[in-house]
Order: sequence, then C-alpha cells, then structure tokens
Amino acid sequence: MSTIIKSTLKLTLRNKGFWFFLIITPLLSVLILNINQDNNLAYYSKDDAPNISELSNTDDKVAYYRGGGEYVIKVYDACQSELSEYLLNKLAENNMFKVCRVKADGLTKEEVDLCVENDGINDRMGAAIYLDESFNQKSINNEDNALTVYILSDDEREKLLIYEVGQCLGRIQAAATMVGATTMDADTTMGVEGNIIETLREMDAALPKEEASLPKDESDNGLTAHQISQKTLMGYAFAFMTLGFVFCGIIVAHTAIKEQKDMVLTRIKLSGIGSYEYFAAKLIVSIIVSMMLTAILGICSFLVDTDAMGMNRLEFIGMIFLLGIIFCSISLLLGSLMGNVMSANVAAFTLWSLSSMLAGLYFPLDYTTKAIKTLSYIMPQKWFVDGTEMILTDDNKAFFMLLCVTVAYLVIIISLGSVGIKFKSSEE
Repeated sequence: MSTIIKSTLKLTLRNKGFWFFLIITPLLSVLILNINQDNNLAYYSKDDAPNISELSNTDDKVAYYRGGGEYVIKVYDACQSELSEYLLNKLAENNMFKVCRVKADGLTKEEVDLCVENDGINDRMGAAIYLDESFNQKSINNEDNALTVYILSDDEREKLLIYEVGQCLGRIQAAATMVGATTMDADTTMGVEGNIIETLREMDAALPKEEASLPKDESDNGLTAHQISQKTLMGYAFAFMTLGFVFCGIIVAHTAIKEQKDMVLTRIKLSGIGSYEYFAAKLIVSIIVSMMLTAILGICSFLVDTDAMGMNRLEFIGMIFLLGIIFCSISLLLGSLMGNVMSANVAAFTLWSLSSMLAGLYFPLDYTTKAIKTLSYIMPQKWFVDGTEMILTDDNKAFFMLLCVTVAYLVIIISLGSVGIKFKSSEE
C-alpha cells in the first residue's frame, strides 16, 4: 500500500494543474475574506426592523427589493424634510411595504410622470409616490395635492397603502392644529416643522403598543449584521476552496483512471492487494492533498484579521481541512467510477457548481421551495455554513457536528468506492 501511495503522490505532484489549484484557490479564498461588504450583503439579513432603502438615482430598479414578497413603493422625494421622512418611516413600519426612496432635488411632477411611465414598463413595483418641494406646506394646510400616489399594479394592498397615507397625513394635520399651524406659507412652515415633529412623536408614544409573538425560526441564530457579513464571506471562501479540493481530488483520480487503462490495477491485484486496500491508498493520498491545500491556506490566512473570519485561525483551518477531506474523496470516487478523464473533469465541475449553489453559498435559500431546502442538506457545504453560524454564536457543538458529518460522508465514499472499483474490475 505504501508503494501505491508514493507513486500516486509523485504522479500528482508532476501535474501542473495540481499546483495551480494548490496555490491559487487558497489565495482567492483569503482575498475574498478581506473584502469589507457589511452594507452590500444586507440582503442576507433576516432583520425585520423597518428601514427605507435609498436609491442613487431615478433610473434605479426596485424589482430587486421584492425578495420577501413585500409591496414595493418607489418614492421620488423632492422635499427631503423631517415631515416627509416621518411619512416614509411610518409606511416602512408596515411589514407589507418596502419603501425605496430616491432623493431628487428640484424634480417636477411632469418629470416624475415620465419616470413612472417608464417604470410601469421596465420595472416591477406596487406603487410610486411623489413628494414635491412644497409637501410640508400642503400637508399642514390640508391641501388635496400634498402628494401624488401612482398605482402601478393590481395588488389589493394598494387599498392599504392609500389608507396608511391618509392616516399619516391626518396625524400631520392634527399635530399642526395642536401647535397652531394650520394656514402657513412656506417660510412659516419651516419654522414650526420641529414643533410638529415633536408633537407627532408624543402622539405616537401615546398610542397602544402592539406586540406580535411569532414562532421562532430554528434556522435563525440571531446573528448581527456584521456576523451575517462574516458568514456570507465565509461561504464564498468555501466555494473557492471547494473548487480547489474538487479538482485536486480529480487529479488524484486521474492516476487511478490511467492505472485501470494501462492494466496496472490488474498487476497490483495479482500482488495480493484487494480493491479495498487500493482505494484506501488513493484515499490516503486525497487526505494528504487536502492537508497540503489546507497548509497553504493556513499560511495565506495570516493576511486576514481574525475579526474578518469571526473565529480563530485554528477553527477556520480545521473547518477547511474537514471540508477538503470530503470533497477530495468525492472527486476520487467520481473519477474512479467513471474511468474517463474528460468525463471525470466535467463531473467535477458539475459537482462544484451545483453543490455550492444548492448549499446557499452564492445566495440565500430562505424563499426557495421546501424540496430545494431539503436537497441543500445533502450538500456538505451546507453543514459547514451552519457550523460557521454555530461558531459565530459561540456554540461549542459545532466541531462535533462537523466531525460527525465528515465521518458519515467518508463511510459512504469508502463503501461506494471499493465496491465500484471491484465491480469495474470484474467487468474487465
């Protein structure tokens, strides 16, 4: 068996592709961890706190904000006052709505009409709202054209939107009456706006507080926004490292394929070594390759601060090593069973891309079907992403779970690999 291990290692180390994946994938994994993306990865968050999504210009699409099925409202805010901010925040507090605001100084209603006409064709939203520069004065004076609402869908929630807007305007007018500001010009309105806002806050504080008790989502570990960013970047790092492990494992499998075609495997069996011992030797080489990749990653990891990883360096390296053992072994299994180099390479790429996608490394699976969520638990990366969450929340059972998962996969791989090689040999 030691002779098989040594010869396989020599053939593997002579392969230029092996050195490419050995060096490049750990480096890319470390570089992705160095990216500061706390804000841009906010869509992974399950935080239900009300907020207004800011758009950079009037042409920005809001269809991308429909992830949770909310009624999306695009707001053209030419006023940008405390009163307009109050109105939009009250709308955002309703979980049925998603408020996306573009701050547009000097935007006229005619220009908004053209924008809405274009959005009705090229974008997807429930409604649009235009707040012109005189919103403060018109809302305080109870004028009919304080704002303009454009209904752009057949969603029944439009009625709720109209009701909520009317309620907000009613509060503003009531607060204006309380401070004695009912018929104001633009200059006077600016002077009393602060008093009206303070009165509105007092009115809201006097309202009964509604508390909703929802069933706890077992998949939600209560991560902070920064921890969600750490988890997401760790998923990207897993994707790059998986690519390296998969193709390094396939390169080890190439030696087994070549030995089968050149009848080397037959001569090995004549020496008294069986299918189990042969596959075990190849598996040991795969584990050694995993150690080499992990060692390179360990060296590169000193370029990253531990705060970016959310865990200490040993925990990070340990997780990567266990993940590497699984994927190097799976690639070895695929290559050995297929018996063809090109088919093995295609299978390796398919394994990497599909498993990473179904495990949720590229995008969250919160709103996918139950079948896809169930299928994701077959993918090894899913368990390691869950393990990352456990480590970020100081759960000490994370590594025990990952060890159990690794052992389970190895048992299946060893069983299928030895039986598969024995079956192929009997066919030949």
